[in-house]
Formats: sequence, C-alpha cells, structure tokens
Amino acid sequence: MSKKRVIRVATRPSLLAKTQTEQTVELLKAKNPDIEFQIKTFSTKGDRVLDRSLTQFGTTGLFVKELEMAMLEGEADIAVHSLKDVPSINPPEFILAAYAPRENSCDVLITRLGESLSELKENFILGTGSPRRRVQIAQIRPDVTFKEIRGNIDTRIQKLKNGEYDAILLAAAGMNRLNIPFESKDTLDLDIMTPAIGQGAIAIECLKDDHETIKIVSSINDHDTEKAVLAERAFMAEIEGGCKFPLAAHAICKNDQITMTALVGDGQKLTQTKRTITVDLESSVKTAINLAQELKEECKKLNINYHLF
Repeated sequence: MSKKRVIRVATRPSLLAKTQTEQTVELLKAKNPDIEFQIKTFSTKGDRVLDRSLTQFGTTGLFVKELEMAMLEGEADIAVHSLKDVPSINPPEFILAAYAPRENSCDVLITRLGESLSELKENFILGTGSPRRRVQIAQIRPDVTFKEIRGNIDTRIQKLKNGEYDAILLAAAGMNRLNIPFESKDTLDLDIMTPAIGQGAIAIECLKDDHETIKIVSSINDHDTEKAVLAERAFMAEIEGGCKFPLAAHAICKNDQITMTALVGDGQKLTQTKRTITVDLESSVKTAINLAQELKEECKKLNINYHLF
C-alpha cells in the first residue's frame, strides 16, 4: 500500500487562527481523502507584541511573514491566513492558491449593557484600534471616545465586561468560527460599516512553483469569494494605503456582476468618502483599479495624505 502524501499546514497559535485552519483542513480532507494534512503553529510578530497598536508597527504582513518563512525553509507546505491580514502584493515566491467560502463579513457592535449604537450614552468609550472602524463610527456618533484595544476575542469581551469600555467592535466571521453567540441586532449593516478588505475570507498560500500542492488546495476554491476579493485587493493595491490609513472595500458577486463599495478616510479629521459600483465580473478588477485612482485624486483635492495615517 502506497504511503499517503503529507501536507504540512502552517498557522498562527491563536485560538481563532487554529480554529479556522482546522475548519479549512476539514474542507481539504473532504476533497482530498488520500492526503494527510498536519497542522503546525508558528508565532508571528503580530502575535508576540500585544502592548502596541497594530498601526504603530508601520508595516504590513505582521501575521504572515513567519508563515511564509516556514514554507521557504521547508517546514510547511501551505499556510492558512485571514485574508484581511495579507498584504496586497505577494512576495514573488508565493501564490494565494485558493479562497475558502467566505463567512459573514460584517462587523458586530458588542456593548456592556446591551445598547444599540444610537442608545449608547454620550461620549461612550469604544474599544478599537482600527482607523477604518473609527472613521465610520464617527460619522454616526461624533461624540464617541476611542480607546485602543488588543488581544483575542475572549480577552476583548472580558475587558468590556470589566468596564474598561462601553462597547467594542468585533468581526462576525471570527465570532461565528468560534461559536460565540451574538444578537442579529448587533450586526452593523454593510451600508453603515464597510468591512476591511478581505474580511471574512480565508486564503491558502503556497509556493508559486509547487504545482501539485496548488492543484490540491484549489479543490476548495470558492469562485464567488475569489472574484469578490480579487476586486477588493486590486483596489487596495492601487490605493497603496498602509495599515494606518482608513481604507475599506467590500464586494459581492451576484448574477455575473460584482457590486463593490469602497471607502477612504481622513484619520485625523475622521471624515470619509465612499463610492459604490456595479460591474460585470470580467471588468471588475480593472474597474476597481480605476475607482482607486479616482479616490486617490479625490484625496489630493481634500488634502488627505493617506500614507501618514
């Protein structure tokens, strides 16, 4: 009897990262019953340094680089990422070979006393370090007081319960993957809060020349997710804004068309400009790039230097 091929799967050590990797591996096993998948954890800089806001690092790929190094050094064959953590430009040695079906991409507002966003007291304290979230919440509640928050979902929820915050924002995808319940009323509609680029999507990365592995992992690729996130990431790559820049884009595929909402903001003035487009699938990436160019010009007119925020 021939020995099973083994594919080593790199992931981060957090509960959410391991859980979504395990869920992705189950999808791979169902499509590839003759393959053995072994999960290996590798700590990243973003996991180790928790006393600073992510925007203070001044770089991207904080949750990705060590996993890529593991593949380059022959310690892993593939890596499972939350797509929102993956830089818009891949190193030339790698390819994002597949995208699992996308989870709920919305943000969720969790409050200490169960209030809605409109019901929260004046000058309420909101826990978030995300420029994207700050800009959009400030449009609805300009009286908000922002306070930095780091840590996993459970840690953030406990800090809320302890009274450090009146409210926090979390990704619905992460909560669903960890089976943490929340009320449907707590979900912020997409017209209120445009998600981070790639939010809710899982990407599988591997070496670009490993054609056999690419074929295996592409067996779980979700076409609609792929088309949507390619448009979002094309927009992000063209904008060239860093992690300190309030930037969002979210695309939905339906009937051979993509509807994408994109947003850029001013992290100091807490203002934003937002556009929505609907185009056919074939021209979605090109149109997303054109939209980014238009919004860059608008940023110049509004004196928004997005490279600094």
